[in-house]
Amino acid sequence: MRPWSGAPLARQTFQWDAAKRHFPMKPNAKFVSQVMTIAGPDDTVLVMCRSGSRSAAAVNLLAKAGYKHVYNVTDGMEGDEVADSGSAFLGKRMRNGWKNSGLPWTYEVMPERMLLPVGPVDVPGS
Repeated sequence: MRPWSGAPLARQTFQWDAAKRHFPMKPNAKFVSQVMTIAGPDDTVLVMCRSGSRSAAAVNLLAKAGYKHVYNVTDGMEGDEVADSGSAFLGKRMRNGWKNSGLPWTYEVMPERMLLPVGPVDVPGS
């Protein structure tokens, strides 16, 4: 296994959509090649997103690229939304997922574990 050098994102953008007030996600054309810099096809690779859908697609990309031991973390980091209309948590992502299963997590941002774009990033309000 290669030393940790950051987690590539399969879908990302750094272009702010002012009308929708968010950063829309677009496929990262360099995703597989970025993974190849930190993990080989025989390494075990775990892939995670918020709910498990985008990471499942990323696993498929890596499998097509020859990765043999690549796995999706089912239900993702935050899991599914509560659908019970009588619940105080209606619409909140509290049903399953890594965070809701009692597994370790943090809101602490660790830039040394991120692959960031080279050059300035347009951040709204700055």
